[in-house]
Amino acid sequence: MRNIRALLHYAWPYKFYLFLSLAMMLLQVFVEFLIPFIMIGIIDEALPAEDLGIVLTRGLYMLGLALIGALAGFVNTYSSQKVAQSASAELRSDLFAKIQTLSFKQIDYYKKSRLITNATNDIQRVQMFFTMLLRIIVRAPLMIVVGLVLAISTSLQLSQIFYITMPLLIISVVVLLIKAYPRFKKVQGALDALNGVVIENANAPQVVKSFVSQPYEKEKFEETNNHYKEVNTAAESILAFAEPLIIFIFNLGIALILVFGALYLNAANPEFFVNGMPRIGLIMAFAQYSQQILIGLMMFAMILIFVSRADVSAQRINEVFAAEDDVYRSEDPVRSAIKGALTFNKVSFKYGEGSADAVHDISFSLNPGESLAIIGSTGSGKTTLTSMIPRLYDATEGEVLLDGVPVKEYDLAYLRDNVGYVTQRAHIFSGSIGLNIAQGSKDSLYEETLEAAKAAALSEYIERQEEGLNSLTTAKGTNLSGGQKQRISMARAFMKKPKVLILDDSTSAVDVATERQIIKSIAAINPKPTLLLITQKITTAKRMDKILVLDNNGHVAGFGSHAELLKTSSVYQEIAQSQIAMGGDSLVNA
Repeated sequence: MRNIRALLHYAWPYKFYLFLSLAMMLLQVFVEFLIPFIMIGIIDEALPAEDLGIVLTRGLYMLGLALIGALAGFVNTYSSQKVAQSASAELRSDLFAKIQTLSFKQIDYYKKSRLITNATNDIQRVQMFFTMLLRIIVRAPLMIVVGLVLAISTSLQLSQIFYITMPLLIISVVVLLIKAYPRFKKVQGALDALNGVVIENANAPQVVKSFVSQPYEKEKFEETNNHYKEVNTAAESILAFAEPLIIFIFNLGIALILVFGALYLNAANPEFFVNGMPRIGLIMAFAQYSQQILIGLMMFAMILIFVSRADVSAQRINEVFAAEDDVYRSEDPVRSAIKGALTFNKVSFKYGEGSADAVHDISFSLNPGESLAIIGSTGSGKTTLTSMIPRLYDATEGEVLLDGVPVKEYDLAYLRDNVGYVTQRAHIFSGSIGLNIAQGSKDSLYEETLEAAKAAALSEYIERQEEGLNSLTTAKGTNLSGGQKQRISMARAFMKKPKVLILDDSTSAVDVATERQIIKSIAAINPKPTLLLITQKITTAKRMDKILVLDNNGHVAGFGSHAELLKTSSVYQEIAQSQIAMGGDSLVNA
């Protein structure tokens, strides 16, 4: 319960509806217990005396109370839903905001599939808890306590049945809880895995279809789905077993009341007679009180099972909230104007303890406005290297400096606002071309957006669209070609007018002429940004001021101009020769 208690404060801002719901719940319980009390007088007094006036009057009282109880139940249901929906919406917003603050390292640790489950299924379970809190959790113990008091005051002797039913119910609930909690934890883990498979397939439909791997992916999904089914079935079997067991104890209590009542009547027990007439009303009232008690106990048992499930979800949510910011932030962050001088000083990085360095002992410098091509084989650490500039990851050893200041000392938002990063895979959001280009820029002007599109060689495409910049884009840009998506991503980076611009192989889907036009547009930006361009093509790399060559182990295998590297770097020579052999232009004399 300590996990779910940590989230209760989300309900407090809606205290009016919270207290209204509790008040209506108390009124409803009061009515439910008052009706049997009125019934005693009708059956044991009015009917034997044949006083139809009392029967009619008290019957109308009971009808009025029933209507009040129904109205109270309606208000209670509405208020509890208001609190539950509002509190869970706030919780979901806070969780989303927290997920946005997680570092890349933390996202790698939690995994996307789990974070999706946290924001959907886990919060849904907590939402159910908020609803039950105001409708059942407080109601159940109240019904038990008030019911016991009234039942004992009605008949002390019939109350002996509780010596049998209550221990049976308590023992059953405890055993069920012990069995249920670990199973619910496994269910959420299995759901994470299921979400992971779905996300993989949703993100790569082209690969699945082009390689005709639907049967394999379906088999993988079925395996994960069956595991989830088995784990969930094992957990739900607890609930399936709990319900008939509780109903059995409930019916056992009713049967014991009838048996004990019959025995006391046969024994002419004075408690069960008034004016020589058996007090059938008393027995019926006691039966109703005991039903209320057993219903309360049944509710309480089911609540504990559902709460244990919600507590598992709350624990997973609290784990994300408890994740400490592992990105170093300076106590006196730098926000001075950035010119773009970039220095890597003996930089190394590894993705985890015990793993090999992704890049090792990298050192080089760039002046403001200079351009650098980074070239190397797949897995040589090119993307890792550039990701340390906007601090998506921090160097394990060494320093990355911008204008002579370690990037760790800059205000993080200010640093990233001055670095344009076009990722290797173009990310397009649903909306429009204009909104995608102006991503995050609330005050962007139409002319600025067009200018950025022009710099990314996107103007011609936009002009062909009837809606221009307002042309709709789908999630992941499924209605765009690869080159169009890349150019929109580049226009988004140009929109920031960054001091450092990183293009992570983001011209791979455009033709040579378009690529040349984009590079010329970057060179024409005033002031010109310091450019780092990751590429696999020597023809592109040779247009940059300098080239950094990385070998397969993430080490520097050459740094300098195209002509210098053809003489001094064997790795660069191999890449150049391989591209010539594949039909490329002659590069040796370029």
